[in-house]
Order: sequence, then structure tokens, then C-alpha cells
Amino acid sequence: MKSNLLSTLITCGIGLGAIAVSAESSHAQSRFTCDVSQMSTTVHTERGSIPLIRWADNSFPPPFTPQERCRIVSERFKKFDNNGTLKYIKADTINNQPALCVAAYKGGSCLPDGLLVTFKPGTDANQTLLKILDRRVWAASGPIELSSAGEADLISEVDGTTYVNMEAFLSWSDEQ
Repeated sequence: MKSNLLSTLITCGIGLGAIAVSAESSHAQSRFTCDVSQMSTTVHTERGSIPLIRWADNSFPPPFTPQERCRIVSERFKKFDNNGTLKYIKADTINNQPALCVAAYKGGSCLPDGLLVTFKPGTDANQTLLKILDRRVWAASGPIELSSAGEADLISEVDGTTYVNMEAFLSWSDEQ
């Protein structure tokens, strides 16, 4: 009898663990993808699939085709999302190149190894971040406010640098 009960408990525990792992890995694998049909880094939210970055520039040297950049950057988004560090996106300069990176908090610097994407020299990364948001994200989520106060704000500015609160964006539902 004890052996039967123990066996049943172990089986149930293994089954529930497998369900939890399956649900977690399925969520982690599917939130950010490279959508080759649209050639975009896309995020999947409650509001639907939203293209964040469209990859059309063919002028980067090989092997950085639009498809390869889409794959690399989508994997970076996925990695930061999976490890819980995709808190804020900010514009910055990394290795003397304009870039977007992840920061742990509004006003913070880029995380070590926090690079998301680099741009061509001379690109205004702050303006590019705003363009990405304006054209891709907010069309799907409605108007937002640019603010310099309040942690829950989606877009804020600190010392002339734009920060996007990705936790708020990813959890923002249609009711907001």
C-alpha cells in the first residue's frame, strides 16, 4: 500500500514538473522570433505579434545579411527575456558604434554583454529607437506618453537618453 501511494505521488510529481517545464520553455521560445516572411524581429504579446525591427538594409558586410541580423538580434532579445534581464532598452554607443542595449533600470548603463543591435556609424541611436517604437510597436498598442517620471511609463527620458520599459510593454494589455 505504501509502495503504491509513493509510486503514485512520484508519478504525479514528475508529470506536473514536465508540464511546468514544457509551459515555461514554450513561452520562452516563442515570445521573440525572427519572422522571415516579414523579415522582422517580432514579439508575441497578448495584443498579438508585433514587428519590432524590420530588416531591410543590405549594405552591411557579409555575413550580416538582413536575414542573419534578424536571427542574431531576435536570439539576443530571446536570451535577455529568458534570463530575466530584458528590463529596459536604451540607445548608447558600444565599441564606438551607435547601438541599442539592455539596462537593468531607467537611467542605468548598458549591462555587460547587453548589446541588442548595432547601427552604422553616424546613426542617431536614440532617434532610431523612437522610430522603431513609433512605426512598429505603438501602431499595435495605441498612443503612449513620453515622460521623465514614473517607473511604469513605457518610454521615458533620463539625461537626454530614451529608455523603453520592456517589462511594462510586454505586460501591457489592451485594457490599458
